[in-house]
Amino acid sequence: MIDPRRLRVLQAVVTGGSVAAAAQALHLTPPAVSQQLQALERETGASLIDRSGRQVTLTAAGRLLAEHGERIAAQLRQAERDLAELTGRVAGPVRLAAFQSVMSPLIAPALRKLADTHPAIHPSVAERYGPDVAADLRRGDLDIVLTEYDVSCAPLHEPGLGLRRLAFDPYLLVVPQDWAITVRSLRDLADRPWVAGPAGTACDHALRRLAAEAGITVAPDDVCVEFPSVLALVSAGRGAAIVPQLTLAGAPVTVCSLPELGGRYIAALYRTGAAYPSPATTTVLDILAEAGQVPRRAS
Repeated sequence: MIDPRRLRVLQAVVTGGSVAAAAQALHLTPPAVSQQLQALERETGASLIDRSGRQVTLTAAGRLLAEHGERIAAQLRQAERDLAELTGRVAGPVRLAAFQSVMSPLIAPALRKLADTHPAIHPSVAERYGPDVAADLRRGDLDIVLTEYDVSCAPLHEPGLGLRRLAFDPYLLVVPQDWAITVRSLRDLADRPWVAGPAGTACDHALRRLAAEAGITVAPDDVCVEFPSVLALVSAGRGAAIVPQLTLAGAPVTVCSLPELGGRYIAALYRTGAAYPSPATTTVLDILAEAGQVPRRAS
């Protein structure tokens, strides 16, 4: 008789592309994964893995069994959905990754509401950002990953991943309080220094987009990963900056009144498919979306 738990190991190898990746996703050692695969081969009497090359390749029997494993996983997820609908009770762990600037305005209120309304859901949060996080999501190590993108950029589209917009966060232009200048457009700051985010971030895209629209060139002297650092340097007189409204939090800077500067979308990535997202993950996504729609004013 086939042990369905070993089918999960086989699926993890397929998803991760290697025994090492499967071991990481399942929190096992590579030898333990290999032992499970060997036990599955003994149970089925078939060779499931082609071990002749350096890459992990499934045999025809391995592919067939992996397809059955995927259908079984989908049926289990559907059972969770049906049970949640019948009982009105959603339960289970949900693993989130989020970045610093959404922790206070979005993650914290969502977790408070989740604890009040769905105490059987057990979230865990890691402060992480970057391409490695999306890879962990695809591998199954995470259930939800928060991301951001400038309004002028296309949202991420990847097979097997869904994206749900949670909030729109408008951009603000901030300058040091001791700059004796009235800013009517970015052209008024053509010869001024700037503080920026790392290349490729939403605010880096925004600064370069707005500078191009204004016909000016910006070459930031200071580059900071987190917005509290950006605002600290602006307040110290190091330069102007484009920051999202949610990050302002009463910083001692001057907010310039300018026409619409655009903004960033805050969104959630999650796995899709016959078995995903789970009812618990869907509930957390709904509560995050509700938290993202709460009106906020610039500090």
